[in-house]
Amino acid sequence: MRQQKRESLQTVTVATQYQPTTTVYKIDDKYNLETDGKTTTIGIKEFDVPALYDYFTAPKIDPAAFLTAKVINWQDYELQSGEASLYFEGTYLGKTYIDLNAVADTLSFSLGKDNGIKVSRKLVREFSAKRFIGSNRTDTRQYEITLRNTKQAAVNVTINDQFPVSTTKEIYVDDQKAVDAEIDKDTGITMWKITIQPGEEKKVGISYSVKYPKERKVVLE
Repeated sequence: MRQQKRESLQTVTVATQYQPTTTVYKIDDKYNLETDGKTTTIGIKEFDVPALYDYFTAPKIDPAAFLTAKVINWQDYELQSGEASLYFEGTYLGKTYIDLNAVADTLSFSLGKDNGIKVSRKLVREFSAKRFIGSNRTDTRQYEITLRNTKQAAVNVTINDQFPVSTTKEIYVDDQKAVDAEIDKDTGITMWKITIQPGEEKKVGISYSVKYPKERKVVLE
């Protein structure tokens, strides 16, 4: 997917010099600057960069969908590490820092929250129960995550949630269910990758039981 680029910047003629550890841009043109004390931005190169746009949400932490842009083969664009300004659909989103020493084949940018994707996570109370068996207590939880696409185009969304992870033998996590999710057994993180059509609503669920001594206080969220 490619988004419309914003209004073109005024650029100057640049000679690119490749050195062993860096790239140098040599600007031969003279440029007049206003004596008003304001910062002036001069474009030295401009090009379209195709990107893949996806959404990410972790409603257990924040019930919002965040738009991300992924640039593949970023090495082809002679980018430099440093501060960058982010624009999306003509709107200035803010600044970020590009560290090219810490990325792999894909360069990712977060473009902020998108209110066009509605997200909610609620406890399904009729499936939640607390019961005492001997000296132990069992707490069962089931959550329903709902996403609705109010945009005019289909979107891809990655959903993250998490099972509790026990670090002691006294606390036991059982009956873990997250249909169609990828589950990391070490961290308990669950991940769904879904596509939502315009106007469509989709739901996923996660449930588990935690058994622990009744005198212990356990935070399940």
